[in-house]
Amino acid sequence: MGEMHDQLISAIEDWNPVLQGAVDRQTPLITSARLDSLGLFRLLMWIEQRIGRSIDVSAIDMVGTWNDVDAIVRFVERERGRR
Repeated sequence: MGEMHDQLISAIEDWNPVLQGAVDRQTPLITSARLDSLGLFRLLMWIEQRIGRSIDVSAIDMVGTWNDVDAIVRFVERERGRR
């Protein structure tokens, strides 16, 4: 597993220590309600820190774009290239 994947999984587990079941790279985060509104805010902050700029969340489909760790890491890597 990649370093960013590990960092994100660790962060998600820290944000919600009473998660039902383990989180892996394909665990649905939003559609399974593993991330509540505070978790989504923390995820947004985590992503913005890694890409170095703010994100207009009204311009993206969060469920379609950030529903699992693999998708979030792909988003971060793609957005880093747009600087």
